[in-house]
Amino acid sequence: MAGTLTLLLISSLLQGALCRIWEVTMPQNINVLRGSCVTIPCSFDVERNHKNNLDDSCEAYWIYSTSFNSENAKLKPTKEMTGHLKKKDCTTTFNNASLLQSTRYYFRLECNNALIYTFKQAGVDISLIDDPPSPTLTPSTLEVEEGASVSLTCSAPAPCWSHPPALTWSPNLGQSQETLQENQDKTKVKTSVMNFTASHLHHGNKISCTAVYQKQDGSPDVTAETSLTPDISSGTWGITMPQNINVVSGSCVIIPCFFDVEKSYKNMLDHTCRAYWDNGAAKLLATKEMRGDLTKKDCTTTFNNANLLQRSKYYFKLECNNALLYTFKQAGVDISFIDPPSPTLTPSTLEVEEGASVSLTCSAPAPCWSHPPALTWSPNLGQSQETLQENQDKTKVRTSVMSFTASHLHHGNKISCTAVHQKQDGSPDVTAEASLTPNISYSPKNITVSVSSSGPVPENSKVSLTCSSNANPAVWNYTWYRADGDQETFIGTGTSLNIQVSRDRRSFFCKAENEIGVGRSSSIQIDVQWSEMHCGLYSGVVPWVLAGVFFSVSVICSACLCKVRKNVKPKEEDRTYMSLSGRTVSSSEYDVINTAPKSQ
Repeated sequence: MAGTLTLLLISSLLQGALCRIWEVTMPQNINVLRGSCVTIPCSFDVERNHKNNLDDSCEAYWIYSTSFNSENAKLKPTKEMTGHLKKKDCTTTFNNASLLQSTRYYFRLECNNALIYTFKQAGVDISLIDDPPSPTLTPSTLEVEEGASVSLTCSAPAPCWSHPPALTWSPNLGQSQETLQENQDKTKVKTSVMNFTASHLHHGNKISCTAVYQKQDGSPDVTAETSLTPDISSGTWGITMPQNINVVSGSCVIIPCFFDVEKSYKNMLDHTCRAYWDNGAAKLLATKEMRGDLTKKDCTTTFNNANLLQRSKYYFKLECNNALLYTFKQAGVDISFIDPPSPTLTPSTLEVEEGASVSLTCSAPAPCWSHPPALTWSPNLGQSQETLQENQDKTKVRTSVMSFTASHLHHGNKISCTAVHQKQDGSPDVTAEASLTPNISYSPKNITVSVSSSGPVPENSKVSLTCSSNANPAVWNYTWYRADGDQETFIGTGTSLNIQVSRDRRSFFCKAENEIGVGRSSSIQIDVQWSEMHCGLYSGVVPWVLAGVFFSVSVICSACLCKVRKNVKPKEEDRTYMSLSGRTVSSSEYDVINTAPKSQ
C-alpha cells in the first residue's frame, strides 16, 4: 500500500514538472509618480509544447484589454526596456510614465511563429499619482531611556529602480546606511538605517526622514516626509527651554518647554497635573488650552496676551494631586519686551556676476507661532517660498527664500526684506526691515559714440569721437574701428578719437572691454558738408544768360510774324475778323461781329 502511494506521488510530481501551463507573475498594483519612470517586475511560463518557440523573434507588449484587437492601445517596449524573454523574464521599464494610463495592464507575447499569447491570468493596476507617499519610520514611536542604542529605519517605495528616492535624516544624529531592497512581489524599496545613542537633548525634538524623488521629464523634484518626536527619559529631574525670549509688546508668546522626572515619579504624571510659571513674585497658571501634554513631559506654554508676563526670569513648576510637586530650578527663561528686531539677510552682502543664480534668505524670529511675522521683498525679483523653521532651542523663526538671476539692472539698487508683526491686543502692526545693496559685475552695456560737433561738419575739418558705456568693473580698454562693408578696420584706442573728415562717408564704431567681457556700439556716420566752388562761379551769370537768350528768341519770332502778316492777303469772309486786328475795337463794332450772319 505504501509503495502504491509513493508511486502515485512521484507520478503526480512528474506530471506537474513535465506539463507546464501558461502563467505570469507580477505585482497586483504599482503607484507611479507622474513624470518619473516605472519598472514592472514580471516573469512568465508557457506550455511545454511552446517552449522551443521562445526565440529572438519574440516581442513583449502591454495592453489594457484582455480581448486584444488592433483598436486596443498596446505598448511595445524595446529590447532595452524588457528582460530576457527567452529566459521568461518580462520585467519592463518605462522611462516615460506618461505613456501609461491609470488602468490595468496585461502582458502579451508575440513571436514569429505559433507563440502568440495574452496572459490573462494576472494583470497589474497602474495608478498615476502627483505626490509621492510618505516614507515609513520603524519604529513609528520612540520611548527609551537616555544612553540606549537606537536604530531608526526609513523606507520609501522605489517604482523607478534606476532612480530610487534619496533619503535624508534631519537632524542627522549618527551614521546611516542606505540599501535598495526587494519586496516579496519583486517591487523595490529604498531604506536608510540611522544608528545613534539616545540623549536627553533628543527629547521632544522632532526627527524626520525626507524622500526626494527625481523626475525624468525635467520637472522639479518632489519630496515626502515623515517624522516622530522621541520621548527620552533621563531618570532624573531635568528641564529644557530657551534661555531667553524677546517678546513684542501686545503680541502673544510661546515658551517651548520639555521636562523629565525621577524614575520613581514617572507613574505620577497623570491628568491631575497642573503647570505654573513662577518668577518669585507671581505664579501664572497655564491652562490645558495653553500648554502641552504634561503626561508626555511637554510643558510648552502659549501666552496669547504677553502683557500677563513681566520682564523677568520664569521657572516652570509642576503640581499634581499626589506626591509629585516640583519646581524646576535647573533652568529658567528670561522674558524681555522689545521692538521687533530687524530680520536677518543671508548672505548679508551680495557680490556676483551677471547671470549667476542667487538665493537670498530673510529670517525673522517668531515668538508667537500662531501669528508669525509676514515677510515681503522689495523689489520682488523672483519666486519666494516661506517656511516656519525650528531652532535648536525649540524657538521658531519665519524664513523666506527669494531666488532670481542676477542682472546688471540690480546693481546698486537696494533689496529689502520687511517683517510685519501682527499684535493680538488690537494695536497697530509693527514692522522691521533689513536690506542690502548688491554689487553685480557685468560686461559693458549701453555703449554709445558721440560726435564733438552737433551739425554738419565741413570737409577736411577735424572732429572728436567719444565712446561711453556702463560697466562694472569700469572699462579698461576702448578700441575704435572703421566699418568697410563686412570688414572691421582697427584705427585706434582710447576713450576719444580725433579724425579728419572727408566726403567719403565712412561708418565708425567702438568697443568697450572690462574684466567680464566686451561690448560694441552701433555704427555712426558723420554728416559732412563739402565746398560748392565749381558751381558757384557761374551761379550768378546763368540766369542772365538764359534771360538774354529768351528775349532774343522772342524778338526774332515777333519780327517774323509781322513780315508774314504784310505778305498775306486775307479772304473776303475773313475781312471782318482781320479788321479787328488793324483798328481800335469799339463796343458797337464788337456787337456787329457777334450778330452778323456768316456768308453761305
